[in-house]
Formats: sequence, C-alpha cells, structure tokens
Amino acid sequence: MAKVLFKNGFVLSMNDKVGDVDADVLVDGTTIKQVGKNLAAAGAEVVDATGMMIMPGMSDTHCHLWETPFKGRIAEGWGMEYFTNIHPLASTVDPEDLYAGIYAGCIEALYTGTTSMFDYSHCIRSPEHADAAVEALRDSGMRAIFGYDLRGKDHSGRSALAPGAARFKDIERIRSKLSNDKASLVRLAVCLSEVSPESAKDVLREVEFTRSLGVRGSWHCNKAGEIEFLDKHGVMGPDLMPAHGNYTTDRDLDILGAMGGFLSTQTEAETYAGRRSMSMMARGHRRGVKIALGMDVPVIMNYGLHHQMRLCFYLQRYMDGVNERHEAQSPVSRRPGVPTFSTRDVLRTTTTNCAEANGVGDIVGQIAPGYQADLLLLDTSLFGRAEGDAAGHVVLNSSSGDIKSVMVAGEFRKRDGKMVGVDMAKMLAAREKARDHIYAGAGQVPGKPKLGYWHWGEGVS
Repeated sequence: MAKVLFKNGFVLSMNDKVGDVDADVLVDGTTIKQVGKNLAAAGAEVVDATGMMIMPGMSDTHCHLWETPFKGRIAEGWGMEYFTNIHPLASTVDPEDLYAGIYAGCIEALYTGTTSMFDYSHCIRSPEHADAAVEALRDSGMRAIFGYDLRGKDHSGRSALAPGAARFKDIERIRSKLSNDKASLVRLAVCLSEVSPESAKDVLREVEFTRSLGVRGSWHCNKAGEIEFLDKHGVMGPDLMPAHGNYTTDRDLDILGAMGGFLSTQTEAETYAGRRSMSMMARGHRRGVKIALGMDVPVIMNYGLHHQMRLCFYLQRYMDGVNERHEAQSPVSRRPGVPTFSTRDVLRTTTTNCAEANGVGDIVGQIAPGYQADLLLLDTSLFGRAEGDAAGHVVLNSSSGDIKSVMVAGEFRKRDGKMVGVDMAKMLAAREKARDHIYAGAGQVPGKPKLGYWHWGEGVS
C-alpha cells in the first residue's frame, strides 16, 4: 500500500506521549509510522494539511444501520412511538433492502467522520440477511462490528431464524468467515437477549456462547439491576457492553467501574422522547465507568457524532446546575468534580473510550506510531481554531461539515470533501428503493408515522 505524508497540520492526537502539536503525520500502508516536525519520506504522496486539524477517526458504539432507509420517520416521535413504528418494519426487510440500508448508513457515517461503527443488527431474519449485512459493512470500507442480535425483530412470525439459541449455528457460520483479528475491518459481536431473572438460564448460556467464539457482546440495558444480576452470576466483564443504561443503579455502576467497563449512551436518542433519565452519565463517570457515545437510530437524527458530543456536554452541564441548585449552591460555582465533563472528556467518548469499548483501543482512537491510520482532516482555515484546549474546538466550535478528508486503515474514504469510490446517486437510489419496498410490504407510506395518544389509539396528531 502507498505512503501518505500529511504536512503542516495540527495534530490532536488523544495520545499522552504525542500530545497536541503542530506536526506532520506519515502513514505507511495501514499504519501511522511517524508523527513529528519536518518529516520526509521517499515515494510518499504529500498532502498539504495547512489549516487542518489531524485527529483520530470517531467511533460509534451503538447504531441500528438497518433503519437507514427510514431517515427521519420518527423525528416528531414521542414516548414509545419509535417502537410501534419501526420495529414492525423488520418483518418486510429482505436481504437486498438490508444491504442498501447498511451500506448507505456507513457511507453517511464515514462522510461525517465516523470511521468505526458497532452495528447492532436486530433485523436478521435469515442467514441471507446476515450475509447481506456483512457484505454491506465490508463494501463500505468502514471499520465495523456486525452485532448479530439473538432476539430478532419479526412481528410477522415468519422468520427463518428463531430467537435465542436457535441462532447459534448461523452465528458460528458467520464467525467462520471472519478472522476477528483486531485489525480486521469487519468483526463479529453477539447482542444478547433480554437480561432478567426470568431469562437467567438463557442469557447465561448466551454469554457463554459469545465468549466461546472469542467475540465481544452487548445488550440493551433498560432496567435497573441488570449489571448486578450478571455480576452475581459471575459473567459480567468489560467485554460485555451495556447500551443505554439509563436506569442503572449506583451499585450497577460501581461494578462496571471497578472492572474498567464501558457504558454506551446515545444522547439525542435518549432525550428526544422524554422517557429516560440521563443521570447515569455523571454517576458512571464518577465511578470510573468509561462513557462511550453512539448515534442509535437514523429514524430520528443524522449520522455523525459531533451533535452527540455537543448535546452530551451541554446536557450534563445543565444537569450539574440543577443538582447544584438542589444542594443550595446558588449562584453555582466551580468546585472539585463540577462541572462533570471537560470538552476533552467528551472527545474521549467518541475516540479513545469508544475504541476501547469496541475492543480495539490499542490500535485505533489515537494518532501515534503503530496505530492504524484511522484519521480525519478537520478544516479550521476559514474561521480559525478556537482558543484553549483543542478538544473544545472539535466539541463546541466545529461541525461535520468541517471534515474534509477521512482515512480508514490508510485508505482515503473521503477526500477534499467528496467520498472516494462511491457512486452517491446509486447509493441514494438503492436506499429509497429499499424504503419503498419495505413500506409497501408493511402498508406504510413515507412521512406518515402512526402517532398514539395516551395508549388510547393511533392516528391522533
């Protein structure tokens, strides 16, 4: 593979040894070879990075890429309307639709600076669906985890794959096709069924199965005590990533923090429907839990992690202020531990923390020699870089529109503002074709979600 030398950039490395520095970055093949001033390399393509911030590619720890065709369908949703509108659509998604949705989602994510994605795929109804999902991830050039969900979403009851252990054989088939080496661009993970006392036997078997394959696991953690439950049964570990976790108890978070665990949260999706507490971010952070962000559902918002970071930062400051006033700290003032997050803390939630949560923290998420060349060029030339910590510029003063170039494993996926090797018109047409096919099968139309009112019926606007 080729050598690429980025000259005269500002490196926001997220690496303690390299730091933040005006420097050059030499990429040799898939790997960052050197970071330093006045670098030269025979035969390297030289890229002028003047006015650019060179930073690690961002990672998403929880997303449902199959929902890409329904872009914005639940933007006006409230309460539980996401579940009544979107999950039933899984019954009419065929493998071709699934490929189109996942591929389009990956391309949009890459365009906005996300180089790594945990795709929590809960619409797998057949082995052909699983194959299509893997193929789409591979063709996109994304560094991706295919999260094969053991539950499945099929309201029709016609799925070729029953839930739970009935899926083990097909997951083993997929595992046989993937090396799951850390440097592999497509890896496998297993997404567990519901964690509860009633399902103890099944979920413990699922954890054992997941580890027998040498892969990571995740699950939708939507009730208090789930982490403590797994820990009491001796199976909780940092290789199992809870997603959401809004109702985790302090005891849950103590356990997670003590083992160096991660909590994946999706700030926009968690807050849009008014249903969930967000106190777990601060409570977890103070207990050593590493917070990692994700985008979750494209049926509400755009792909990309800039807006997830910004909402995380401001939402937590708002909640910090509420707590201060409740504790009679008025006017509020700075004291140890308050505010909870710095902008650098928040940037870690999409770089180092996410890379570690996805099991590849020693090869991505930082810009340093020996790391994979997953990086972004973020343009600061037009309006200048913000004062203070450079992380603050990314979190508060930039947008995904500033991302000019994206590299994954040494290959440009976006360059000078345009995607590389992607037929954008074909991608969009395939996404819309998939949407129309799925809606036709489900008896739905674009722009007309079903709205409910106090559970008394649908169609009330």
